[in-house]
Amino acid sequence: MRKKEVKKLLKENPEFEAWIAEDSMRVRAIRSNPSLTEQFFKRWNDRKRGRLDFDNISQKTKRASEMLTGVQSIMDMMANYTKKL
Repeated sequence: MRKKEVKKLLKENPEFEAWIAEDSMRVRAIRSNPSLTEQFFKRWNDRKRGRLDFDNISQKTKRASEMLTGVQSIMDMMANYTKKL
C-alpha cells in the first residue's frame, strides 16, 4: 500500500485513524512500512465487528443470570425445607 492510499483510507475511516493514533507503536509501524496498514485495518475491522456482537453477548448473559436466579431460589426453598425437618 502506498502513502497516498494510506492517507485516503485514513480519511475515509476516521475511527480507524483514531485507533491507530492510540498506540505509538502502530503509528511508527505504519510510517516505516505503509504496507502494514492493510493488516492493521483488517484487525481493526474484526474488532469492530466484535463490538456488534456485544448486544448478543449481553442478551445471553442476562438470560443466564435469570436462569441462575431461578435455580438459586429453588435451592433456597430446598434448604428451608430441610431446616424444618
